[in-house]
Amino acid sequence: MDFTPFTRDVEQPAASDDALTQNQLWDVVASNLDELNTVVVEMGTSFFGMESRGFPKDARFIGAPLWGSIGYTLPALLGAAVADRDSRGVLFIGDGSAQLTIQELATVVRQGLNPVIFLINNDGYTIERAIHGKRLAYNDIAPMDWQKVPAAFGATDENTVVLRASTVNELLDACATAQKEKDKMVFIEVITDKDDMPETLRKFGSMAAAANKLVEKE
Repeated sequence: MDFTPFTRDVEQPAASDDALTQNQLWDVVASNLDELNTVVVEMGTSFFGMESRGFPKDARFIGAPLWGSIGYTLPALLGAAVADRDSRGVLFIGDGSAQLTIQELATVVRQGLNPVIFLINNDGYTIERAIHGKRLAYNDIAPMDWQKVPAAFGATDENTVVLRASTVNELLDACATAQKEKDKMVFIEVITDKDDMPETLRKFGSMAAAANKLVEKE
């Protein structure tokens, strides 16, 4: 899915030092986009969080809900950024999906690209928790120190800024830094609760779970 999204004003959440919620996350990031952004969203909380938000008139949105394939978005961001260096890529990817293709950060660094990468650290496969296995081990992932990951793939202070946000205030500050550091890759680890999800994902998960039960009965 690659289209020019509709425009709509997004109200920025009030400043807060409380734990960041999914709803606040997507409102903050949507309000910080501009018309030169190519937004790439991973299937899961990222897709369902961003698809309901407004975008600047000429921004681009890339998602793949029909295939439901995870991990594709970091390589997709890389390809889009190389193809159009005038458009700054903005990636939203979950921690589980990122573990599949995070090594492409090395190519992002080697190519001298300047995307903003939001790594949503919600402790596993939240979309799968919404469908089935809320507390089953196969929806958990190995913990990673995401603050050290960019450096492992060649990022340095000269070409990359690494940040962490677990509150609205920290996320607002991180987005402000990303706006200032336009010539660098900005890697922002965003912390949300593993059971928190956009309402559209919660509804989708319930429908998918019901469909799975019908198939099992057959």
